[in-house]
Amino acid sequence: MRSALRFAFAVLLCNSIACADWPHVNRKLTSKQITIRKVVLLPAQVAFNRIGTRGSEGGIREGDRIALSFYSAVSKELSSRGVEVLPNTPIQAKDDVAKYAIADLQGKYDNVAVQLRKKPGRVAKGGFTLGDRVAKFEPGAAADALVFIRGSGQIFTPGRKALALAVGGPLSVIGRFRGEVTLVDPKTGEVLMFLRFLLLRDMTAKTDERLAQTLRATLHDVPLPVPPHKR
Repeated sequence: MRSALRFAFAVLLCNSIACADWPHVNRKLTSKQITIRKVVLLPAQVAFNRIGTRGSEGGIREGDRIALSFYSAVSKELSSRGVEVLPNTPIQAKDDVAKYAIADLQGKYDNVAVQLRKKPGRVAKGGFTLGDRVAKFEPGAAADALVFIRGSGQIFTPGRKALALAVGGPLSVIGRFRGEVTLVDPKTGEVLMFLRFLLLRDMTAKTDERLAQTLRATLHDVPLPVPPHKR
């Protein structure tokens, strides 16, 4: 009985855990040398896997849905802070050239993101850039920033949960999701802001609500046109 109660308490505790890295903001934003009033959001990319007793069993359908929810949550939170979100880039990508431009830009970000995640503190001094070739991305011409959205998560099969409980305890069976949002100067390619968070929750349930709450908290101290919501 006591073991069951301890397990229930641990699960309840884990479902309330959200760990956020302090937003890393370029000094050009904090000094108001640059103001973010208009942005273009690149399509969110989310990898979501099911973990079984023998390891990863591959991606699941929920990954695409979570990516759409993540995109929507970022768009809504930025809008509520006075930022105009320009037309969705997938809609603009009506031909192969436009689609290639989006894919190329996403690839450039992923290359830079490897080091960005290792040394995020360099963002403040303008230590990361995608290169000025980003200026060729036409949808970004009228924007103050391009927004890149990434996520990865996992859930466990019943068999893996049973095995993990026996070895690692309650915390080892909770689903988890890592997310990151990055603002990039559309003319110079310089990274203007980088934030990341970890949710110890099953993100296949209450996805919209959980992402909205987390983004509201993580973007709280980022300088945007409208002051942050009162906590």
